[in-house]
Amino acid sequence: MQPEQGCSQPGWLQVWLEAGREGQVFTYSNPAALELGCGDLVQVRLRGQRHIGLVVELLQVPPAELSSRQLQPIEALHHRAAVDPHWQQLIEAVAEQCRTSVFRTLKTALPPGWLGQRKAGRSLGSRRQLWLELSDTGCSEPLDALSPSQARLIEQLRQQNGCGWQQQLLEQASVSRSVADALLKRQWLTRTSRPFNRQSAAGPLAHQALESPQPLTPDQRAALTALQGAAAGEQLLLWGVTGAGKTEVYLQAAAQHLQQGRSVLLLTPEIGLIPQLLDRCRRRFGTQVLEYHSGCSDGQRIETWRRCLSGDEPLVVVGTRSAIFLPLEGLGLIVLDEEHDRSYKQDSPMPCYHARDVAALRAQASGAQLLLGSATPSLETWLACGGSTPRCRLLQLPQRIGGRPLPPVRVVDMRQELAEGHRRLVSRPLMERLEALPGSGGQAVVLVPRRGYSSFLSCRSCGEVVQCPHCDVALTVHRQRERSWLRCHWCDHRAEIGERCGACGSTAFKPFGAGTQQVLEHLEQELEGLRLLRFDRDTTRGRDGHRLLLERFAAGEADVLVGTQMLAKGMDLPQVTLAAVLAADGLLHRPDLRAAEECLQLLLQLAGRAGRGERPGEVLVQTYSPEHRVIRHLVDGRYEAFMNEELAERRAAALVPFSRACLLRLAGPSASRTATAAALLAEHIRPRSEALGWLIIGPAPAPVARVAGNSRWQLLLHGPAAGDLPVPMERELRALLPRDVSLAIDPDPLEL
Repeated sequence: MQPEQGCSQPGWLQVWLEAGREGQVFTYSNPAALELGCGDLVQVRLRGQRHIGLVVELLQVPPAELSSRQLQPIEALHHRAAVDPHWQQLIEAVAEQCRTSVFRTLKTALPPGWLGQRKAGRSLGSRRQLWLELSDTGCSEPLDALSPSQARLIEQLRQQNGCGWQQQLLEQASVSRSVADALLKRQWLTRTSRPFNRQSAAGPLAHQALESPQPLTPDQRAALTALQGAAAGEQLLLWGVTGAGKTEVYLQAAAQHLQQGRSVLLLTPEIGLIPQLLDRCRRRFGTQVLEYHSGCSDGQRIETWRRCLSGDEPLVVVGTRSAIFLPLEGLGLIVLDEEHDRSYKQDSPMPCYHARDVAALRAQASGAQLLLGSATPSLETWLACGGSTPRCRLLQLPQRIGGRPLPPVRVVDMRQELAEGHRRLVSRPLMERLEALPGSGGQAVVLVPRRGYSSFLSCRSCGEVVQCPHCDVALTVHRQRERSWLRCHWCDHRAEIGERCGACGSTAFKPFGAGTQQVLEHLEQELEGLRLLRFDRDTTRGRDGHRLLLERFAAGEADVLVGTQMLAKGMDLPQVTLAAVLAADGLLHRPDLRAAEECLQLLLQLAGRAGRGERPGEVLVQTYSPEHRVIRHLVDGRYEAFMNEELAERRAAALVPFSRACLLRLAGPSASRTATAAALLAEHIRPRSEALGWLIIGPAPAPVARVAGNSRWQLLLHGPAAGDLPVPMERELRALLPRDVSLAIDPDPLEL
C-alpha cells in the first residue's frame, strides 16, 4: 500500500476493498477521468453491491491478464486524501508491532462504516436533525406543574431564545428524549425536522463566553513550565495525588498549543469519564472541541474524522483509545489521562495495540509532546522514569488543591466481624456511616467487584455450580423486581433459575457472592430512607448513560452510589465524604502477575473520590486479609514505596517489565483440532524463539477454556526485555491453521 506518484487522471486504479479476512485489491477503470490519487476513498461496485474502497496504486495501463476484459468503473470520489503517507507510516508501524496486516490495522484505525459495503441512506450533505421550539400558542399550565427534568429543558430552551437542536438541548439539560416527548403532548413545545448545519448545531457554545483558566498552585505552575520547555516528541509523566489538579494542567497546556496553531488529543480510558472531561474542555475551548469514541454514532465519528483531516483549525479531541489514530494536522500535545488503566490495551480483535505505545510512535513522528497522567502510574512508566538515561521525565503534584488532606483509610477485619456474630454483607462500621448520611449533606460511593445480583448459583447439597452451557464460567444471578434469571457475562447466554439441582435433584439452591444488585437490595432493606443509585455496565447503557446517572448523583438525587470498578476512575464528585470497598479479597487474590499492582491502583483511585470538596473524607475497606501488603500500602498511602518493592520482586524473578511476553490465543469449535493447531504453531516458531533467547510455555488451555462453544488454547512466549518478538506475521501463522481455528497475537499482554 505504498503511495505512488502518477498522473492526476489515471486510466486504471488498484482499489483495496473489504473482501475476505484481509481484504483484497481489485482493478477498476476511470472512464470519467476523475482526478484521483493514492490514499483517496472511492465508491465502486463489487458483485453488484456498492462499496467504499481505498486507492492503493495508479496505473496507466491495466494488468496484462486483465487487458482483454471490460473493467468496472470508479463511480465517485468519496473522500480525497483520507490516508496520507505520514499517517500510513504510523499504520504500518503498528501493524509490524502487532504482527498483523496493514489492511487489518487500517480497518481498525478508520472510523466504522467508512470502508466496506456502502449502506443505503442519505449522504452527509442531506443529513437532517430534529429542532425544538417553545410553542407559539403557549401552554395554560404553570411552570411549577412540570417535573424537575421537564422544567430544566424549558429553562434551557429559554436560555437559547426558545429554540435549538433537540440532541444538544437534551444533553445540556441532562434529560432523555421522553422528557421532550411529554412536553410535546402537553403543547409546551413543537418539533420539526431541518437540514443539518454544523455552525447552527454548535448551539450556545458558539456564543457563550468561555471559562477563564483557574489559578495554579506552585506545583501546577512548575509542571506547566516544564511542559512548555519540553522537547518535541518528549514523554513526561505527571504524577499527582487524586485531587491535585492534573486536569487543569492538561487544559492550560492545551490552550498554549491551540494559541500556537497546534491540535491536542486528550485520551481517557473509559467512556464513563468522557462527559466530565468533555464538558470541562467545551467550557474552556468552545466549538474547537470534538469527541471520538464508541458511544458516538458512525456518522458522528466520520464527521469528526473529516474535520480532523481538513486541518482548517487547531482542535481538541477528547476520546478513548481508538481516538489515538485520528489524523489531526499539526498535532502538538497528546495526553493519556489515567495512563495506568488497562482499558488502553486492546486484546481483541487484532491488532492488539496499546494506546500508550501508539501515542509514543505518533509523538516521535510528529514532534508532539506526550503527557502521561496518573495518581497511580503503571510499573512500566515508573521504570521508564528511572535509571541513568530515563525515557520519561517525572513531574509531580504531591498536594491536593487547597491543601485538602488525603482521606484516612480504615480497614474492617471481616474475620473479627464474623467472630463477634455479625454475618451480614455490610460491616457494622460501614452501616453506621451510611446510616448517618441522609441529611448530613455528604454522599458515599461503594465499590462492589461484580455487577449482577450474585456471582454464581450453587447447590448446598452436592456443591454443583450452575455453569454456562457455552463457556467454562459460572452463570451470574441477576434480579429485577420479583424476577430472577441467570446470565453469562462472556457470551450473554441467559437461562431461568430451576427449582432443583441438575446434578443431584436437591432444592437447596443458594446464590453465593454479592453483586451490585444484591448490595443495593441489602442496603434498601437495612437502611430505610437511604437513597441509592447503581452504577455499572447494566445501568449505564445507551448514549449518555454515564453522564445522566452521574449528573443525577451530583445533583443530590441519591446518598449512595453503588458501582463496579468504573466507579473509581477519575470522577470528580465534591460531595462524596465516604468511599467504601466491599469484598476487597476478590481483587487481592487474582491469579495474575499484575494483581497486586492493579488492586492498589484501583483502591487508591477509589480513595481519591472522597474528600475532594470542602468536607474531609474517609475510606473504609472490608477484607478478610488486613495484613496483605496491598492493604498495608493503601493505609500508609505511599505508592512510591509499593512500586519500588514491586520492581525489586519483578527484577529478581526476571518478570515483566524486566522481560517481554507475547500471547498467542487460538479458538475453534473442536477442542482436539484447536489443541493440535496450537502445538503446530509452537513447533513452527520454536527454532526462531530459541535463537533469540525466548521461552515457549504451552500450549495449554486458556484460563477460561471455552467461550460461546469454542475451545480456547494459548501459547505464552517469554523473552528478553529489549528483544524483538520471535513471532512471524499473522498471515504466515494462519496458513498453518484449519479454517475454523481463529488466531490472535497479543504482544505485551496485560493479563499474565
